[in-house]
Amino acid sequence: MTTTPTPTIFTAAPNITYQWIDSDVALADLCQSLSTQSAIALDTEFVRTRTYYPHIGLLQIADENGVYLIDPLAISDKQPMADVLQNPAIVKVVHACSEDLEVFQYAFGVLPESLFDTQVAAGFAGYGASIGYANLLREIKHIDIPKQETRSDWLQRPLSDAQLRYAALDVEYLLEIYRGLVEKLQQQQRLLWVESDCQGMIEKLRNTSHENTYYTRVKSAWKLDAEQLTVLAAICRWREGQAKKKDVPRSRILKDVSLFDIALKLPMDMQQLKRIQEIPSRFLEVLGKEFLDVVIDTLNDTGYYKEPLDRPLTSAQNTTLKSLKAEVRQVAEDLDLPPELLVRKKDYEALIRSAPRYYLPESLSDWRQEIIGDRLLQKAQKL
Repeated sequence: MTTTPTPTIFTAAPNITYQWIDSDVALADLCQSLSTQSAIALDTEFVRTRTYYPHIGLLQIADENGVYLIDPLAISDKQPMADVLQNPAIVKVVHACSEDLEVFQYAFGVLPESLFDTQVAAGFAGYGASIGYANLLREIKHIDIPKQETRSDWLQRPLSDAQLRYAALDVEYLLEIYRGLVEKLQQQQRLLWVESDCQGMIEKLRNTSHENTYYTRVKSAWKLDAEQLTVLAAICRWREGQAKKKDVPRSRILKDVSLFDIALKLPMDMQQLKRIQEIPSRFLEVLGKEFLDVVIDTLNDTGYYKEPLDRPLTSAQNTTLKSLKAEVRQVAEDLDLPPELLVRKKDYEALIRSAPRYYLPESLSDWRQEIIGDRLLQKAQKL
């Protein structure tokens, strides 16, 4: 029996070269050069441990000419970079981009056009779902890169040599990986799938409003009636505004468990509010009256109530779910793909909840409709 030899794993070169960009003039010159490229690799380093917004500490870029480390703390005019991000003629290659997209949106005020996420692409190319960049690099290029600086303070200055090498390595090989994945995906006729999913990530973030929808993410919110849910939506929206204004995590204002308890019990005065679990005394002193006014004003405005949220799936619905998942596993096996790349949990539930007049959710009505959507729809209608 013939066995495939184990590839030799090389350590990434420690003396990687890069250009440091720390002025408006240097950034403008770089962006003019980048505008001639067909594809660039991007990564960000940021800090968000104690803030609402992600605070960018470094932007890494690679093109055909080299690697560039951009110091956003030293640059006042970020418009040239925003223009590059929005230029549809330049493919923006990023790995596992969900957090990076938020960074771009906050730091530069835009979301990138022509996005290519190599983690998404790797999943469709046969490297498994949600593979990390270091593992993908090892798999494709047989190169190890250090990850010791993952939790560094990227807002400190000066950055250490170890931090700078780590940051540069995150984009050094990314364009090579991109080209290899594109070639493989074209052979598999799956490139359009990846491009569609990447664009979908952009549109989802563009259309996300935490002010108006966060209440749906609060644990057990489905237990609330219409009046209680309307209050929950209002106090979530108020907390979102406070967290943004103070640039602190939501939980620093009030925890989700407190918001749920408030919506459940509907306190009408400070004494009742004080009985709510896990409300800091400092919050009651400084913001308690303002917050209570939000609750009372919402209760007094009876012109509109939120629709109750969907309850957990019933036993019968869970039986349908198992049958649909079995169908997806069969298709995924035939395609040599992880099942979760074809159908997500929310897609199953949306289809099941559309009974008795079953219809496909929008997320299964793109390229997935031909591959799995219509098949799932027929299966659901027969159950």
